[in-house]
Amino acid sequence: MKPIKAYRKRVQYYETDRMGITHNSNYFRWFEEARIDFMHQSSWPYLELEEMGIFMPIASESARFIVPTRFYDEVMIKSKMTHYNGYKCTVEFEVTRLADHKLCTTGEVVYAIVDREGKPIKLSKDFPEIDSLYISLLNYQSEE
Repeated sequence: MKPIKAYRKRVQYYETDRMGITHNSNYFRWFEEARIDFMHQSSWPYLELEEMGIFMPIASESARFIVPTRFYDEVMIKSKMTHYNGYKCTVEFEVTRLADHKLCTTGEVVYAIVDREGKPIKLSKDFPEIDSLYISLLNYQSEE
């Protein structure tokens, strides 16, 4: 498998709160941006999965805030699929501030795997090629 690069972004002013700290809600957006980028770099970009009829709504999500980020900090978000059972998967995230390499936030998002009508599907049965991809991505972490 070719290396998958970690997602990088710069904190925008509008993402900060009155104290100048990145508002906590933005980390969940960043997790989603990083996941979409991770999938885009794999063999099956998320847009193509949706065109095939595979959708991945969020079942649960959590974050642990360690060190704050602020306006114009550049961050790197590593993604790692840590669980996959054919009908749902879990992706863990690490947000690191690049200036000092401090781990700022960790998070976890559980995604269900459903069809266009929102009914659960099992990839191994309905989309074996995607199932194989997800198995190969299991415990693979994006790189700096």
